[in-house]
Amino acid sequence: MIVRSATLDDVPALIEIARQFIHEAPNYASRELDEQALKDNLSAVIDGMGAVFVAEQGQEIAGGIVCLTTKDWFNNQVIAFEQVFYVKPEYRGTRAALLLIDVFLNWSRQMGAGRVQCGTTTGINTESCVRLYKHFGFNEYGILLDLEL
Repeated sequence: MIVRSATLDDVPALIEIARQFIHEAPNYASRELDEQALKDNLSAVIDGMGAVFVAEQGQEIAGGIVCLTTKDWFNNQVIAFEQVFYVKPEYRGTRAALLLIDVFLNWSRQMGAGRVQCGTTTGINTESCVRLYKHFGFNEYGILLDLEL
């Protein structure tokens, strides 16, 4: 398995993975997937707004992570965060997730981030996801609440 930067040629495959992700995630299943909006977002990130990394087994994308930065609201410290992180169910027992988090952390350092934040809002294997992040040294703070209007 390899991890590489996604290219614009990967966008159709990433959209297909997004369909699978949204279908699987209890917190996202009722939300509309606007493929043009997703294509625009992925293209902007790939074109330099951030980074998209994919784990690939053979010619198949096993999963991916969309990485962005922002600044803290009370100072100028750069914070890296993952906008979305997903590994297909059939690849969850592989090194895909470990490799993607590792490349995300390395990218964060290269971006000059002083802090990295991530979370899980999908309802997919929440405890396993938290364990994965803690394996890399993340600390758990707070709770995220969601309200549909």
